[in-house]
Amino acid sequence: MAKKTINAQQSTRRRQKSPAPKPRIENRRTEQSGVWWSRAFGVRSMAVGLAGAVLLYMGLSMNEGYKWVWTGLLKSNWKVIRTHKNATIEERYAMKVGFDYSYLNYIKKNTPEDAIILFPPHEHLSKTVDNQKLSNQIGSKKWVTHFLYPRRVLYQTEKDKNPLYNQVTHVAITAGYGYEYLEYTVNEQPPFAVFPKRKTNP
Repeated sequence: MAKKTINAQQSTRRRQKSPAPKPRIENRRTEQSGVWWSRAFGVRSMAVGLAGAVLLYMGLSMNEGYKWVWTGLLKSNWKVIRTHKNATIEERYAMKVGFDYSYLNYIKKNTPEDAIILFPPHEHLSKTVDNQKLSNQIGSKKWVTHFLYPRRVLYQTEKDKNPLYNQVTHVAITAGYGYEYLEYTVNEQPPFAVFPKRKTNP
């Protein structure tokens, strides 16, 4: 009898220590609420995405600047890349930008990185010589600096405004203009070139 009593007490203690299982109803409610939130979030995300796509399309179709970026820049660049798959970056720039890039690339290759380059007045920048002509963009300091960086660029019109004018190291020759800013005489004078402002030792 004593052994039976001890066994009964031990089994009762084991039952008391083991945690009671959670009711399955709560789990089902939690799962259902999670599914509901995920469905609501998914629908809301799709609605926001659709609205964003509509606004983007309207912006692209109504804004002239965005039209140019898509049709004039991205599409034309992609066409050049597909047509000339084996072309180098420099060759693609030359095809896209034209003589401007070839000229600026020439200046970049023939001047040191710390060069301060003087360009003639704007009225002499885009004249035609020997069927070669720079575009009006050559008069944009930001645009030119983009290609020549880290070299610094200034124009003759900045003579009384820019303190770098007295530190000019090179002169860009455009359409035959600019030789008058050199401190020495050049025998051969190509219409498009770049020269040190002061004559260097041979």
